[in-house]
Amino acid sequence: MERKGFKLGKFLISSPNFYQSGNFHFAFRYLRTKSVSNCNSPEKLKLEPGNINGLDEAMNLYKNMAGKRPFPRIQQFNQLLSRLVYLKEYSASILLFNDICNLGISVTEYTMNVAMNSYCLSNRIDYGFSVLAMFFKRGCVPDSITFNTLLKGLFRENRVSEAQELFRKIVREGLCELTVVTYGTVIDGLCKSGNTAVAMELLGVMEKGSCCKPNINVYNMVIDSLCKVKKMESALEFFDELIGKGVTPDIFTYNALICGLCNLSRWEQVKVLVTEMADCRIYPDRVTFNTILDALCKEGLVDEAVDVLRIMMQKNVVPDAVSYNSLMDGYCLQGRVDEARNVFDSMPSRNIAPTILSFNILINGYCKKPKIDDAVHLFREMPRKGFKPDVTTYSTLLHGLFHSGRYSCAMKLFDELQTVGLKPNFYTYCNLLDGLCTNGQTEQALLLLDELEHKGEHLHTSYYTIVMDGLCKANEVDKARVVFNDLPSKGLQPNVVTYTILIKGCCQNGLLLLQF
Repeated sequence: MERKGFKLGKFLISSPNFYQSGNFHFAFRYLRTKSVSNCNSPEKLKLEPGNINGLDEAMNLYKNMAGKRPFPRIQQFNQLLSRLVYLKEYSASILLFNDICNLGISVTEYTMNVAMNSYCLSNRIDYGFSVLAMFFKRGCVPDSITFNTLLKGLFRENRVSEAQELFRKIVREGLCELTVVTYGTVIDGLCKSGNTAVAMELLGVMEKGSCCKPNINVYNMVIDSLCKVKKMESALEFFDELIGKGVTPDIFTYNALICGLCNLSRWEQVKVLVTEMADCRIYPDRVTFNTILDALCKEGLVDEAVDVLRIMMQKNVVPDAVSYNSLMDGYCLQGRVDEARNVFDSMPSRNIAPTILSFNILINGYCKKPKIDDAVHLFREMPRKGFKPDVTTYSTLLHGLFHSGRYSCAMKLFDELQTVGLKPNFYTYCNLLDGLCTNGQTEQALLLLDELEHKGEHLHTSYYTIVMDGLCKANEVDKARVVFNDLPSKGLQPNVVTYTILIKGCCQNGLLLLQF
């Protein structure tokens, strides 16, 4: 094993050493001296996962632990680090790991695996490999959990070829025991990166091998991938093959197939699968019902969706915010915004808290009706209900105000968006440019394009297409042609919509024979 470790150690020798970074130590000193909220008798807190509910509590507890002599057992520090990862406080987990090392506390393979996982979940797989180098430096042997973490990290950053190469190296050099989880990590990564065919080849290798047979979870990864790329015939054929091999499907298998069929509006086959589930004593869960409910709403079959919700409750499956958001969206798509509001208002009485999406759906429904006053009122009501509007909320209302002719209100709202610290996104700028053009402010739209260019914002052909459309409608085709001709100099290429708008503008202004 030493020789294998030495080979991999040389492979990793160029990995960045984040632990020596001055910024890293500065950040940790800031965290350690940062004022944190007082916990009630932190000395009495037991290191049980449910006892730490936030970063302040975790930091308070860590300061208490690090101040004790002798130090608590490393297992206690491990529990704290794991809890921080569970709370998605990855940076804090990394910072504490570094301080534990600086304090001279002897870390274990488990500690290093947690740190590595934190890096990978932070999309810093390069630093994850530096932790692997620590294994060899400390004379520790990385196990399958270590390599599974690295594989997952590489796939997470879409570094597919590197993940494949690492997996080949693991197999070729026997760096760790190959488990179902190892194969599953690679198969899942391949599927999610659009390499389902390669994933199926690896699955075949597993089936033919003697040491590690695939379980239903691995099969589900392939089925889910096939369904998501709308290869339903292949997914159903694969499913039938599983049954023929004696593999027992579970709720996740059926949910993946039902979702794929719903997305293609193949309702009869959905009914067949639901019946099959009952025959196998596998009963629809919340995901099953929400999938069907959402698909029906998107199809405009909102009344049928209400029936599904009723059946859901009859089966003692409790609806959640996702269920009600889908129903609200279905009503709004049909212009039945008052019924959507009734659904929204009924949520608290059913002990279901609305989400930011609930507000955004209803505000969007009001804007499209249009009931702009109701949209603004709901928007202003959000902070009183404990919700902070996000960039989607602002962008939606911005579009509604512009298209209701409330130009000045829309511009004030855009200023407010920036004042509260939100960053406009692609849809915000599209709505703003469209709103300016719709309200006869094409010069302002052109100035905004210049401002975006000078600010170094990521430019999109859609921005220029919107302004060109506004210019053509304002009979300013010459200016539209200038915008069109300047696209290549900005590193952008016109698309079919861009061409269509300019051709239409030229035709309407008798300029068909002129070259662009």
